[in-house]
Amino acid sequence: MRPQRSSSGSAFIVDTKRRHIMTNAHVVSNETTVHVRRPGNPKKWRAKVLCEGKIADLALVTVEDDQFWTDELLDLQFVDVPELQDSILVAGYPLGGDSLSITKGIVSRVVMTRYAHASKKLLGIQIDAAINPGNSGGPAFADLQQAKVAGVAFSKLANADNVGYIIPYQIIKHFLQEYELHGIFRGCCSVGFRWQDMENTHLREHLQVAAQQSGSLIYRIDPLAPAHEVLKENDVVMQIDGVPIADDGTVEFRNEERVEFSHIVRAKHIGESLVVKVLRDGALLALEYQLKQRRPLVPILHGVDCVPSYFIVGGLVFVPLSIPFLEHAYGGLNWRKLAPVPILALVTEYCELPDEQVVVLFQILAAEINFGYKFQTVKCELFNGRELHNLKQLAEAVDACTDKFMRFGLEGGKSVILDRVQANTDTPIILKQHAITFDRSADLQRATNNNHVAEQPDTQMTEGTI
Repeated sequence: MRPQRSSSGSAFIVDTKRRHIMTNAHVVSNETTVHVRRPGNPKKWRAKVLCEGKIADLALVTVEDDQFWTDELLDLQFVDVPELQDSILVAGYPLGGDSLSITKGIVSRVVMTRYAHASKKLLGIQIDAAINPGNSGGPAFADLQQAKVAGVAFSKLANADNVGYIIPYQIIKHFLQEYELHGIFRGCCSVGFRWQDMENTHLREHLQVAAQQSGSLIYRIDPLAPAHEVLKENDVVMQIDGVPIADDGTVEFRNEERVEFSHIVRAKHIGESLVVKVLRDGALLALEYQLKQRRPLVPILHGVDCVPSYFIVGGLVFVPLSIPFLEHAYGGLNWRKLAPVPILALVTEYCELPDEQVVVLFQILAAEINFGYKFQTVKCELFNGRELHNLKQLAEAVDACTDKFMRFGLEGGKSVILDRVQANTDTPIILKQHAITFDRSADLQRATNNNHVAEQPDTQMTEGTI
């Protein structure tokens, strides 16, 4: 059992009437209890998380106690993205003290940046004001006297001095609208395809792109996205919602500022339409399709598109491949270097089926039945000759198996073969030896009822015992 941990961050009020307080999602993520303290007041009030958007790293919390709201409180007002070189004041409670800290800086650039590891890029504002642990969730003021907020502080570059990032109002507005309309943050839209730059002369000539034209080449389309019904590979997307796309995949953001064209897509809500102008075989076409959230083959964020899941048989531990799994198995920042190359190659792939998962043989719990097998973190493709699409299918197939042997087909043609009767007999013993209660996670326990549990010593139940 791991000890409980506590953390602290900053927050600010965005709506006194509705009692809404804004902070970062990573400040309240995986919370059991949340408490809020007002400046200069030692009392801590119990708070409740109303909405959490991990992809946008934003969260809304509230305090239900009327006493918290008795004194006069001021709503902070948001402003659009400030200009380059404009002053920014970051307010919050970084480590090193309990009083309010304010650091000053300027807007360095406006870029597309990742708010969470391996997630989609969203619009961000880079500043040179110091942002330290504890500043997360605090307001970044464009004008402190007028209570004008340019964004929410959320991260900094670890290997650089005074390079911090704040979440601009465009992302905050999208998050608040999602909460107002749906009560949750559903996520951000995906354009539905992958593209490459078109700066090479020969590439442009081959695709019949004229000198005065520009755009990005579509080389892969998500099979489950609406874009798959409209677009084709080797289409050149030239405009998106009427905005021209340059050969480097950027669009004009402001005078002499450019950002990746995916910024336009991220600003839309799931279910809205996207109008694209493409060049196909030398002909210009105006097309339209509905935007949806991308469902990657390898899920990205715990609690957003995946939860921990496992299945154990004969000491073989199977899990669905996900980024949180890789972070846990190989280290939060080192998994891209340490994980096997065939596994890393799957990270950017699209799902072919709605319920598709990559089933991975993660490790083998030492036992006589599996002696001699030394596999770790390898894709399991087949069970008794049948192709696997997800972990639930594997668990059901093992439960229903009546063959003498169980054969697990691994990537590259290798196999693990176990005697079915001995595997069913030894699995509870192996679970007990490794202090594992069940042979599968809760999601698979609901799906199948033929579960193995670790062998327990005989006990006598007496009346009144629970």
